[in-house]
Amino acid sequence: MARYEIRIVGFGGQGVITLSKMIITASSLYDGLAATQTEAYSAAARGGKCWAEIVVDLDETQKLIDYPKALEPYDFLIILSDEGASDVKKSDLKKGKNTGYLIWDTSTIKKFRTAKRVKSFGFPVQKTSLEKFGNTVFGNSILFGAFTAISKIFSEDSAIKTIKRFVPSGTLETNLKAFELGKEEAEKFLIELDENGGK
Repeated sequence: MARYEIRIVGFGGQGVITLSKMIITASSLYDGLAATQTEAYSAAARGGKCWAEIVVDLDETQKLIDYPKALEPYDFLIILSDEGASDVKKSDLKKGKNTGYLIWDTSTIKKFRTAKRVKSFGFPVQKTSLEKFGNTVFGNSILFGAFTAISKIFSEDSAIKTIKRFVPSGTLETNLKAFELGKEEAEKFLIELDENGGK
């Protein structure tokens, strides 16, 4: 099946919605794939729970998504908050070689039991962004780089074009470095996963 279901969960101010828009832009605008994006905020936008979902169809002949919302179980889950982590179950992720990945921020989530039971890429996104680039805002590009490498939904060229479209020109060089860092860390994770037989 060519349809991919992606869900991102965090709280307002973490860049959840922006990351979802970057994923759909790289997929649809630059790779020409059919894709949809939906989003929701809690009552308190900044600091309150928010989520976004993206559906992408890898069949290039498919120009429409028949149902726009992501369906459980998901191909990819990106979790950025304790509250989001507490809701995740092993059954929320699909099983298979190129699917069922969990991406999460170890610097914002204290306990994540489900992460030990699935294909899990945990990385201190916020902490690394602050320490290496001086601001947590670059965490989005780290996550985007990691997602690009793990999902293989769209090309790296499309991802870079997307970053250039989304970030201020004055921060482009730093965002590209953050993207590269995320991509490299995710590639190490995939190599280790493959060496361990995909577990």
